[in-house]
Amino acid sequence: MAVTALSSLGSTFGISREILELRGQFDDLQRQLATGKRTESYSGLGTDRLPVLSLRTRLSSLEGYLSTVDQASLRLDVVQQHLERLREISSETRSDALPGDFVLSGANQTQLQISSSEHLNETIALLNFELAGRHYFSGRTSETQPVVQMDLLLNGDASHAGLKQVISERRQADLGPAGLGRLAITNTSPQISLSEDAAGHPFGFKVSGVASSLTGTTVAGPAGAPAAIDVTFSATLPQAGELITITLDLPDGTQSDITLAATATAPAGDGEFLIGADETATAANFEAALTTALQTAGARELSAASTKAASNDFFNYDSATPPQRVAGPPFDTAIALQNATTGDTVFWYVGDNGPGSARDSAIAHIDDSLNVAYGTRADEGPLRELVSSLAVLAAETFSETDPHDQVRYQELTSRVAADLNFSGAQSLEDLINELGFKQRSINEAGERHTAAQQISLDLLQTKEGINDYEVGTSLLRLQTTLQASFETTSLLTRLSLVNFL
Repeated sequence: MAVTALSSLGSTFGISREILELRGQFDDLQRQLATGKRTESYSGLGTDRLPVLSLRTRLSSLEGYLSTVDQASLRLDVVQQHLERLREISSETRSDALPGDFVLSGANQTQLQISSSEHLNETIALLNFELAGRHYFSGRTSETQPVVQMDLLLNGDASHAGLKQVISERRQADLGPAGLGRLAITNTSPQISLSEDAAGHPFGFKVSGVASSLTGTTVAGPAGAPAAIDVTFSATLPQAGELITITLDLPDGTQSDITLAATATAPAGDGEFLIGADETATAANFEAALTTALQTAGARELSAASTKAASNDFFNYDSATPPQRVAGPPFDTAIALQNATTGDTVFWYVGDNGPGSARDSAIAHIDDSLNVAYGTRADEGPLRELVSSLAVLAAETFSETDPHDQVRYQELTSRVAADLNFSGAQSLEDLINELGFKQRSINEAGERHTAAQQISLDLLQTKEGINDYEVGTSLLRLQTTLQASFETTSLLTRLSLVNFL
């Protein structure tokens, strides 16, 4: 900074005013050293005023973005930690379910079922995680704990049906009053007809197909409404070892085949029917074998499929489609499902379940034109499937004295293992990776903003800041000038005509 020089001695009477100006310059230089700023107001920046204002605005935006980045990154860190543990639980359950070992404890459950109860409790706790009043798996309703507690989910209460009750009602509807899977067998010898008990309802077996190698036997169908197949024997009897296979659709979307072999050896064994003396006796033997086979399949495959279907009805819902329950009682002859209500059924997920993606429930505005949707909800496909799979294992009980329960257990565990394999659907691994990509995008934006912030601060320093060395040098020169001015002023104040003479 240029320092004002002293006026010549001929301008003595203006010295006081110049000293005041120099004093002002001295004070300003001291302020600059103390604050590091050239001026206290934008007007003092001259032509640099507009660039400085622009830089200040940009820095303010960057600070806001960086704050959002920090919050979103922290939330995703926590969510990813919880998802990793859920993935471990899913993997452990799937691996343990594959062998299907059937060894019951005193609770009429296997070790897999007991551990599934513990894992279900842990899973619910992980999904109900809350930090600073915010539940991370509740979507937009972050103040709400999203998942009900395990006991209520499984057992319900005095006025609300839990999963166990929904499974029981569905099993009654699927098995029917005779345990034949809602199928009826009619003997109009020598013809045996197998038909569904009514058309249009979702329960029990559905006749899907039939294949036969039985000699002298006519097989027709499935046809009609309700669907039926007809097996007509003739005087030309089947030969030993020949087969007939009836394919039945199960309520969870899987299928079961009932295969009966003709035999000439009495008594006929499991999966066989005795070739009689004529077509009438053979038809009667076939009817008895088919009845037993249907009851066995009903107690095994159909019961396991019914549990899975009930689980789907209980867990799969949103704001537009409520959970489903069997319309009854009576349940064993029911012909429809009905909407469950919050007044009669436990709704396992009570967080945000409105339309749209779960990601849209939390959006981070991390740049001028970049938004990242990163919300999570406990009812997302892979999370719901994990809760559902653990819950059906925890809900069911078995008996060592029931001849069908070992197969029923293995049928159920195979379905759980398949569900937790997430074939053709989003898996927990996919969900973790998806959120990982979003976190990386957020962190990369943060790195860009940090670099831009530093560049902006450097530019701002060149516009607003000072050079300490230059200001210090100017301050020393000005101090010397002021000292000389004070001394000159002092001498001038002592001048008089007496001293001059």
